[in-house]
Amino acid sequence: MIHDIVIKPNNSLKPEWLTQTIVIISIPSVFVAAMLAAKGFWMMVPFTALQLVALVYGFHKYRKRANWTERIRISEDLIVLERGSDCCEERIKLPRHWSKVELEPRPDRLKPNRLVLRTGMQTYEVASCLTDSERIGLSDRLKVLIGPVCRTPNI
Repeated sequence: MIHDIVIKPNNSLKPEWLTQTIVIISIPSVFVAAMLAAKGFWMMVPFTALQLVALVYGFHKYRKRANWTERIRISEDLIVLERGSDCCEERIKLPRHWSKVELEPRPDRLKPNRLVLRTGMQTYEVASCLTDSERIGLSDRLKVLIGPVCRTPNI
């Protein structure tokens, strides 16, 4: 193995704080719903329960996305892309000598560029969780590591 590049999204909420955050957000809603239910407005209880289910679902999706990892392994003659949340859900092997790195600009300037690896007619997008400036830096690094088509750089 020559190079191993791991790409993960930037997460501001640590996994150990996730439950505490859900509880802190839920307490006011449950308190207000209990007070209104005590005064006879019992219809607030199902809506509060629905709100809490949506909150937990949203944080569950966030946590799954926070564990997303892309790994690019570059060896003498092979490029291996591994993607997945908790484990490798997808593994793609590309021949290094026939692969090239391209940074595709989007027609809409508000959307970020795409960083793709091409081998023949196959195209694989990588680093979709990075910012544009990070993607440009990774593109430059991958172009040096992979080299032009049909030639391997001496690294």
